[in-house]
Amino acid sequence: MKKKNRKLAAVISALLTAALTFSACGQAPSPAEAGGAAAEAQTGADSAGGSAAAGAEGEDAVLHIAMGADIVSMDVQKTTNDYLVPLNIYDPLFKIVKNSDGSTEILKNLVTDYKISDDGLTYSFTLRDGVVFSDGTPLKASDVKFTFERICTLPDSAQTDYAVAIAGAEELMKGEATELKGITVEDDTHFSITLVEPFAGFLAQLAAPSTGILSESIVTAAWDDFGVVPEKTLGTGPYKVTAWNQGSGLEFEYNDLYWGEEPSVKKVTATIMDPASMDMAFQKGDLDILDCLFLDAVIIDATFKSAYADRIVSIDRLGMNYLMLNEKIEPLSDVKVRKAIQMAIDRQSIVDTVYGGDGKLEDGIYPTGCQGYSNENQGWLKYDPEGAKKLLEEAGYANGFDMELAYDSSKEKAPLEIIAQNLNDVGINATIQTYDHSSWLDLRNSGEMNSFLAVWILDYNDPDNIIYTFFGNEDNTKIRSDNYSNKEVIARVAAAKHIVDDNERIKEYAALEKKLIQEDAAWAPLYSLKHLFVKGERVAEFTPHWAGWSDMYFSGVKLK
Repeated sequence: MKKKNRKLAAVISALLTAALTFSACGQAPSPAEAGGAAAEAQTGADSAGGSAAAGAEGEDAVLHIAMGADIVSMDVQKTTNDYLVPLNIYDPLFKIVKNSDGSTEILKNLVTDYKISDDGLTYSFTLRDGVVFSDGTPLKASDVKFTFERICTLPDSAQTDYAVAIAGAEELMKGEATELKGITVEDDTHFSITLVEPFAGFLAQLAAPSTGILSESIVTAAWDDFGVVPEKTLGTGPYKVTAWNQGSGLEFEYNDLYWGEEPSVKKVTATIMDPASMDMAFQKGDLDILDCLFLDAVIIDATFKSAYADRIVSIDRLGMNYLMLNEKIEPLSDVKVRKAIQMAIDRQSIVDTVYGGDGKLEDGIYPTGCQGYSNENQGWLKYDPEGAKKLLEEAGYANGFDMELAYDSSKEKAPLEIIAQNLNDVGINATIQTYDHSSWLDLRNSGEMNSFLAVWILDYNDPDNIIYTFFGNEDNTKIRSDNYSNKEVIARVAAAKHIVDDNERIKEYAALEKKLIQEDAAWAPLYSLKHLFVKGERVAEFTPHWAGWSDMYFSGVKLK
């Protein structure tokens, strides 16, 4: 792009950002909302550690990126939202990489060998030799046990879901035990983990950033400063945090004691910016990677898909966008009403108008790319407003009814506005009620939210990560305000995670998906989206996070 046109585009972009009715995406959904949760981890290369080192030195080896908001903590066990630091300074035992065909696989990371017992209960591991934390403290098997015990006992732990499968975790959480009996340390490099019941998704959980391994001695010495003070928050990963300027951003440097392959990027500055500032900073050359999730689709189409077409990198977000329908609230308790709502929403219109066509319709629970994705459960849901009206008439609501759509003011509103219009078109008086994020969460967690639009992005690539989170027990159905009431199906979801034969397990997950979404209309499935990034002139290669997060592995970037 010529310099003159670049300045003009920046001005137009800023004006569009201020004037457009559709709000910019804002901060990327949290892995917990997004998925906690939330599963995941590609380092950007097949070998442990990430991209091969380039010859860049000094300022040429510095990566400049933007953040949408400040983090809350650098302690991975205290957050399900702020993963930029954990992805780069901690290492989990395994990692997830995305293949060229879109599939993912689990690779060894801090372990070099493992065995699983025939009954699927006990996992025996061998740690990689010579791994040290960024201050030189050796990694030991006892650190693994400490990590999971801390997940269970930390007063404000946000990652207990990643330990509950381990034998003794419940007792430790309740204060009925002083150690995690399910982890046995044999020596400094050998340990085993025994589960309460078989769980085929356990290795995928061990690849999530949530299970990054901490040093017992470092954390104990730092105490309350761990996760707050950079020089006391250390891991075995390829980088260390050198500065956390709260309200401004973060700075990272390469960990020269890193056990893996040396990355191209040696330093990183991550600066907090609003969307318009990101846009202009990138076009001035002050940012090396632009996250399009923060920008409006109109700006992306008008500027970046044309002038920067050869620099766009896209990845499918392993995330399911859905409209939750609360069965506890009349008349959403009527399955015909819920099915009518499914049919009334013009999902393709949302993908095309709000997201510039960068998405794909999804008809179930598991998004494209998720392990357990079933092609047989796709293609059944069609936009059919006349069919929706007929179902409403059969349910006794020919004249419609009032329905509240709860809107989280920190999220994008445009999709919900289209949904509201679609529902009004079939006779449902749908109104959008705005809540600040905290109030929205409180209402949703109470089980009393009428309906809401949200996205769940996978933390680890296993169907359990999404179906159990929403339908695995009655408490889960309540805190998501779906209040799904079929106890038999809830019991099947809980039991499915313990099926040892993987083919049988995936078959059961597909059957449960059909039951929940097609037959019971537990939610209105919408779409999954592509995540677009734009590379700056200094970036030769960029591999986004395998699940399409905004948070990235710096080792997935190679500078020229």
